[in-house]
Amino acid sequence: ATAMAAATAAATGRPRYSNYGGPDTPRIALVLTPFNEENVMLARQIGATDVVYYNMDDCPPEDQLLAAKNLVEKHGLRLSAVEGGPPMDQIVAGKDGMQRQIENYKKTIRTLGKLNIPVLCYNFMPWAFRVGRTSYEVPIRGGALSSEWRMSEFDNDLRTEEGETSEEDMWTQLKFFLEEVVPVAEECGVYLSMHPDDPPLPRIRGLARILNSPEAFERMLSLVDSPNNGIAFCQGCFSEMGVDIPATIRRLGHRTHFVHFRDVKGTADSFLETFQDEGQTDMHAAMQAWKDVGFNGIMRPDHVPLLPTIEDGHDVGLKAKGYFSGKASGYTMMGRVWAVGYMRGLLDAVFGRETSSVASVQFPA
Repeated sequence: ATAMAAATAAATGRPRYSNYGGPDTPRIALVLTPFNEENVMLARQIGATDVVYYNMDDCPPEDQLLAAKNLVEKHGLRLSAVEGGPPMDQIVAGKDGMQRQIENYKKTIRTLGKLNIPVLCYNFMPWAFRVGRTSYEVPIRGGALSSEWRMSEFDNDLRTEEGETSEEDMWTQLKFFLEEVVPVAEECGVYLSMHPDDPPLPRIRGLARILNSPEAFERMLSLVDSPNNGIAFCQGCFSEMGVDIPATIRRLGHRTHFVHFRDVKGTADSFLETFQDEGQTDMHAAMQAWKDVGFNGIMRPDHVPLLPTIEDGHDVGLKAKGYFSGKASGYTMMGRVWAVGYMRGLLDAVFGRETSSVASVQFPA
């Protein structure tokens, strides 16, 4: 994977983002909830080419990942990413169990390298309060349901057992973590992809949050300057930061390995998640920006609305593991069907049908 990356970079003048064959175009990936053969077949039918194994609490052992990989490949797709990864609560907080969790993280990276799963998406939010929403039942277009965040409706005076935490302590812990794990990722051909804080606010309930601006991501990348230390560019989170999305893609795209192709209306203090065609971002311009930077990795729809006329909200046990939200968790399947169609249309419009079609995707042997 490293040799291929170097050869491609030399030939094109730009980095190869992941160890994929095929044309220099993004590919659509899906989280499947639940992860079963029926949904793998659905992903194939609607034009996805890749699958993301999603678990915000832990990473499964090698035998379970191998079984998932085999099921995905049976239907002509590729298991290209693990999103969530091993527990990091001690790492983020700088507690006594930090080194033990780092060693476990290295083990996971080695497993992904062995199985040729090239992307590991993670975040560095404090585990005492990670993703924040104030409602998962907001009616949007046609009675679909979505989620929103309103700081004005949130009790930010509460404190967790962690108390008040320090921004600079978190940067110190992140630097130590990256210095430990990035060399292993380089050795194994795995691309670490950092997701922004969600919401991208500097502090919630006394807990510092450090990855909430383009400048913060540039600082993160500089801590260990390696292609394997990269970004999961969540367009929704970056939009909440108030930045211009196409311009920020051109700014950070050279170190992006994974894209969450979603949109919102609002800012970090107050936003509503939308259908991809109703948010505040010019999504065609965003796709053009991904072409301009030469991105050829995976992008997936994220936090899709619930379509209550044809599907129910997740019951316990059927949600993406680690999500304990209300009806519109963002992780139901039918909204993804609409989202993939929208994304395929944009890919054809920007990259051309000849190179962006499902038939053009080739995976290495």
